[in-house]
Amino acid sequence: MSVDLVRPVPAWALRGVVGVLGAATLLVAFAGARLHPVLVAGFVALVVAAVVIPGLGLTALVVLVVAARVATGEPLALGMLMLLVLLVHLMLWAGALAARTSWRTQVELGVVVQGLRDVAIVQVGVQVLAVVATVLGGVALGGGDLWRALALVAAIGASVLLLPRRS
Repeated sequence: MSVDLVRPVPAWALRGVVGVLGAATLLVAFAGARLHPVLVAGFVALVVAAVVIPGLGLTALVVLVVAARVATGEPLALGMLMLLVLLVHLMLWAGALAARTSWRTQVELGVVVQGLRDVAIVQVGVQVLAVVATVLGGVALGGGDLWRALALVAAIGASVLLLPRRS
């Protein structure tokens, strides 16, 4: 049985997004770190496996690696932490969507847009919590950090308002 879609998005594109988000998340988490080549190869294999077999939930393993880095490393600057929180959320959402597809599946664009809107709604509160966590973690915030935080929360809030709602 097939369903005619108005604006189809191929599953390979969704899986590609999972890979890009996974790689970006790891790059942000380990920015400035000198990693052993074996560890880099392991990260590449992890991201590739998350793309090829999204049903295994390997995006959650990426999040665990990032969480371990954040917990054991130096405190991140506010902007980096906020970006990391956004990337993790987007990657988990994209991974969950991709896990429900096969390589030949096509997803209606409206489903993708609605999912992004749901992510944006949650991000407004999560980003505020990231600022609070940064302050409680002892990181001094400069005026520029506060403006960047407000700009990111405002951009996410605007996307909530501008992305189409369910009919």
